[in-house]
Amino acid sequence: MEPSVHTSTATASRMADRVLLRRYKPRSTINASTIAENVEARRFLPGPDPEAVIVVIPESARFALSFVENAPWAVLGLDRVTHVLAWVAEGELFQRLKDLHVTDPPPGIHFQVFPHMQEAVNWVDRMLAKAA
Repeated sequence: MEPSVHTSTATASRMADRVLLRRYKPRSTINASTIAENVEARRFLPGPDPEAVIVVIPESARFALSFVENAPWAVLGLDRVTHVLAWVAEGELFQRLKDLHVTDPPPGIHFQVFPHMQEAVNWVDRMLAKAA
């Protein structure tokens, strides 16, 4: 079984050497503080820093849109190592996040929002293959 790291809001594990999977827990609050907690917790997973992160956000999660509107990606250090970021957003949350981010991705990061996990995995694989 693959090692994992648990925080108050999410669980993280490796999907591959270069790919981290973060699953937010139902009804968790996602804001700058909880994202920072999860970025820091990732350091406890063995292996290299991931180049790609797939984040699964359940529809019941409370997402602080003020966080994404203020775009603190660089402040959290997400742009230093992560070059590919895929969000899998369930239900109605998918369209809200897709509308918000398609025209304004985090700087230095290839970013997409997907309604289904397999679409996100396929896109991440293509992006990493291009970078190789």
